[in-house]
Amino acid sequence: MVLSDFLPDSQPRLADLTSCEDWLAHAALAGMPHACSALLTLLEEIESHPPRHSAYLQILERLRYPVMHAEAEQTKGFAGKPLPLGHGEAAAFVQANGLWVAMLRAYGRLLSAALHGKHPELEPSLPRLFQRALACAGEVVGTCLLARREFGADYWKLMHQAYAAAEARAIRSETVADLSVESSPMAAYVEALMLHLAQPQRLSHRELDWARKWVRHWAHKVVLSRDAPLQGGYAVDLAGASGPVWAKAADGSASLRFLDLARVAASVSARIQRLEEGAEPAALGLGSDCTRLAAQDLLKTLQRAWFDSAPARDFPRRASPSPMELVSGFAAIHHAIEGTLVPKSAGPSGYSYGEAERFHTFQPSTEHDAREQGLETWETLGESDDGFRLRRGTQGMRLAHRQLVALRPSGARQFILCHVDWLLEGPDQTLTIVARALKGEAKACAVRSSDRSAPQRSDALMLPVAPGLSPALVLPTGWYRRAGELELELGNAIRRVTLSGVLERGFDYERVRVSSS
Repeated sequence: MVLSDFLPDSQPRLADLTSCEDWLAHAALAGMPHACSALLTLLEEIESHPPRHSAYLQILERLRYPVMHAEAEQTKGFAGKPLPLGHGEAAAFVQANGLWVAMLRAYGRLLSAALHGKHPELEPSLPRLFQRALACAGEVVGTCLLARREFGADYWKLMHQAYAAAEARAIRSETVADLSVESSPMAAYVEALMLHLAQPQRLSHRELDWARKWVRHWAHKVVLSRDAPLQGGYAVDLAGASGPVWAKAADGSASLRFLDLARVAASVSARIQRLEEGAEPAALGLGSDCTRLAAQDLLKTLQRAWFDSAPARDFPRRASPSPMELVSGFAAIHHAIEGTLVPKSAGPSGYSYGEAERFHTFQPSTEHDAREQGLETWETLGESDDGFRLRRGTQGMRLAHRQLVALRPSGARQFILCHVDWLLEGPDQTLTIVARALKGEAKACAVRSSDRSAPQRSDALMLPVAPGLSPALVLPTGWYRRAGELELELGNAIRRVTLSGVLERGFDYERVRVSSS
């Protein structure tokens, strides 16, 4: 992304802060996506017909809060949705992302003008301009993460270059007000680095939202240093085009900056301990919109991601991709595990994602429809002891984070029960996922409930059928809440079982602990 200076327009779209306030007073930004569209149009018009540099900065500062609010509302249209995004969801993402891209271009132009030295009135605002450009780039990346979309290396390059320039001018740590918190160019940069290290593709959209808020409050505790820890640590290459990775002390170079996360580690450990003692998340600055257990689980996830020593590579790459059969939809998975799946008919599926799930789980269907629904061929990019990295280059069924799937490697006889651990949409709706195997060999079974308010019968899966592991049932979402005692049909045997606790809740399934009645 090339940032260049500009000449003010003789008839700017907004001439000063007063005209900006007047526009806001008459814009009626209450409706979404109208607010996103109106703000984006305004930013593009200002870009085409800019005011004087100092007035431009004042206008952007005034628009930051409306932009942030509009984008936050717009993300509800695509965050947490199955992939690939539908047409309306993709349009909501494009608008939300476009807002921050427009803000980034605007602040970038002012930063470029200030660095060229032709506008001395901007000189006192250099720390603010660096921080704003880095924060806007971080918001662009954050919006992509919420949509589980790939983003280009250009944003990493821009952030690395902006931080390097702030560091060279010895203003990387100068504090500026940033809405409800204090920040700095280094803190804004660190936010993006910490979020990258948090393995955001593995987080639900709610977990990612919490993590972004927490990182914003902790980023000022992190210091970037040229000195490498003796045992190595996470580092970012300012001359590169990617996020931070683990580096050894011997790898040190002039462009490497190591993250000193010691103060954040102490804050995270203290909060985990307080939560275990019964403190509420809101009292610890973690917000009032997450439960104590959810906050505790996420903090432990971040603790492993940020502070563990050199991470092992999850999925060694294969020299050449191999085919992998993937089945989605509870009924189709049941048939796959049972061994009665049939090849999918030629042509695209006639069901939308939601229709297919309702069709499988709640509505009567023919055996043939259920058996063929959701069978696809993917490429295996890598595998580990407990999962696979897969890619699909063509359009197909939509998949969601933590959705149940069944996989069969080329040449294998048995399907493996897995869930989608993370997923990412690339160009032209290509999809990359990591699927983690559920421990134990799954067996197809069925359950019946005497509760008239619940479905009377459903496919189910018994896990694990393996020595030394406690039995569990994998049920369609909602069964644990609705029924505590069920009839279990496994092979020719029928017995009553009690559901004694939820082990895991996925997108379309619940794995529950069972005991004999």
